[in-house]
Amino acid sequence: MRSIPHSIRRLFALVMTASLCALGLSLGVTSTARAAALGNGSVTDPNIVYTGRWDLGSAGAAVPNWTGGYLQTAFTGTTVKVKAREAVNFYASVDGGPDVFYAGVKGTVTLTPQPLPQGTHTLRVSYRSGDTVFQGLVLDAGAGTVAPRVPSGLIEFVGDSITAGALTDRLALDSYGWKTGERLGMLHTQIARSGYCLVGKDGCTGLATQFFKTASTGDQNWDFSRYQASAVVINLGTNDIGHGVTGPEFQSAYTGLLRDIRATYPNAALFAVQTLKKRYVTETKAAVSARNAAGDAKVTYVDTTGWLTDGTDYEDGNGHPNEAGHTKFADRLAPIIAAKLGTAPLKAAPGQPGDPNIRFTGRWDTKSSATAYTPYWAGAYVRTGFTGRTVKLKQRNAIDLWASIDGGPATFYDEARGTVNLTPAPLAAGNHTLQVNYQVVAGSYHGDAVFQGLALDSGATTFAPPGPKNLIEFVGDSITVGTTTSQNARTAYGWLIGERLGADHTQIAQGGAALVDTADDRMSLEQQFTKLNPNAATPDWDFSRYQASAVVINLGTNDVGRGVTPAQFQASYASLLRKVRTAYPNAWIFALRTFSGRFGAETKAAVTASGDTRASYVDTTGWLAADDLSDSVHPNDKGHRTIADRLAPVISERLSGLPHVSRHDPR
Repeated sequence: MRSIPHSIRRLFALVMTASLCALGLSLGVTSTARAAALGNGSVTDPNIVYTGRWDLGSAGAAVPNWTGGYLQTAFTGTTVKVKAREAVNFYASVDGGPDVFYAGVKGTVTLTPQPLPQGTHTLRVSYRSGDTVFQGLVLDAGAGTVAPRVPSGLIEFVGDSITAGALTDRLALDSYGWKTGERLGMLHTQIARSGYCLVGKDGCTGLATQFFKTASTGDQNWDFSRYQASAVVINLGTNDIGHGVTGPEFQSAYTGLLRDIRATYPNAALFAVQTLKKRYVTETKAAVSARNAAGDAKVTYVDTTGWLTDGTDYEDGNGHPNEAGHTKFADRLAPIIAAKLGTAPLKAAPGQPGDPNIRFTGRWDTKSSATAYTPYWAGAYVRTGFTGRTVKLKQRNAIDLWASIDGGPATFYDEARGTVNLTPAPLAAGNHTLQVNYQVVAGSYHGDAVFQGLALDSGATTFAPPGPKNLIEFVGDSITVGTTTSQNARTAYGWLIGERLGADHTQIAQGGAALVDTADDRMSLEQQFTKLNPNAATPDWDFSRYQASAVVINLGTNDVGRGVTPAQFQASYASLLRKVRTAYPNAWIFALRTFSGRFGAETKAAVTASGDTRASYVDTTGWLAADDLSDSVHPNDKGHRTIADRLAPVISERLSGLPHVSRHDPR
């Protein structure tokens, strides 16, 4: 058995920990210290986290070994550059965005040709080929690095060209190992190289021994005190058959590798994957059984039969998956690993409802179903970034919807259902944005407003779109919904103001809604403002999902004629103001006089009596003329534009002094 060092030693920029939690999850990589001071971006900066087998023996150059090594950090300021010694190919992702490819660059390479907003940002750099040497970062004057948030577990993938992602466009980044690690929300390493075998024989390097080395070539032992894996996935045997390795030789070597990895990672879950070409299946199973019989219950054989389809999921006839094949592999493998680890968070695949790069604005039910998200109230929308040239929307049943790509005009889709092609003319290859919103489901309209995900190009992915710093919530009735306008919620004053001010926006409104709760069946917003669904008493809405910077209330039009007294109205308005303030402690609240003037005095009195210094009464007298209305009550398109023209400057003046909207996990 190999003698593996267990001491933790300080290594320039990085300390890895060997302490494990009760379920076997380890902290795969940590920075040396969560220093309060800003780091300087040098190779030895403790705020730079290196994942993989990096050679940190030089204070001026960090070298990633094997494949799929990457570094992460966070930084302040508006720009970041990376220093490269000689020509190198690498990928860089800023603020969780897509991995941008830099081909054959050297010297000081700018990663932010367009400066970022002031603040704290994240960076990930992964190396592909060439002179793979990291020489540090260049930041703005006065800026520095801060410790990034990193996952609590690490998964290691051991294999040959298949595990390395050979023949795909992005190599390691397109491989099933990288994709599985990202899906599981874990750090990931790929101890893999094209042409490698399990058994070292007939000129083929054997990973039964090379796995324990710092690099894919050479004899320097890797210091396993640098990190501890939570899981190890082994996919070996495809190449051994061409080098005369017998069945008994293979089984013996596999059993030994499993034994030695266990000595290295005492608490890791080990997975022995059946090769896609089904080579040495019996021997692989026997090696797993031998380890199980020896008392190692955390070794699992993974049968990959039927995972990929010949002709569609491969790049060639030698078993190399294409990008779609690697994605399918990850989709099948990730749940198996998650189940064994117990607490590993399984991320949704790109484009699916649980994808963290998809932003849901408004009150969406994201908990009742993992595969179908439902928006409530009016004006809810979904937004994401995506790569590739096409995008399709998956709908359950018929619904009217609007979709805008790359900030262009919204296209209307009438009674859309099934898989809806949003790009009948393919886009230019690159990064794009998408926004989708559904027709308001209320009154006589009963479409199926359910988001079931996106269908993307093979190998494409999503990325988080830039988000506005503020969110404005509009509370009201059919006027706030945009009833009688050409596009309903989209042509209502709330939507128009949000777009004009560059803010996210929600419309907590429903046709026929009133303020006061009376004996009739008319919905009361004093009661339902705190609910997920305007027409259900439960569940309550989770206000930690987002925080509004401003709330605009326009209620009272429908309370007339229902026996509501002025005193009742004022008391209910005061109650709603208190609920809004509890929900949004820092928001500015705007209480509008209804455009018909109904209960205007009581609205103003409720605001005054509240004593809330961040609440304003807005007198709308004279805002609308006869030609601004489609009937005696509802504004038409022109009327809503008129309201936006008058109200937007009022909100904007207050927004300039408001804190940025805070966002939390939308699920």
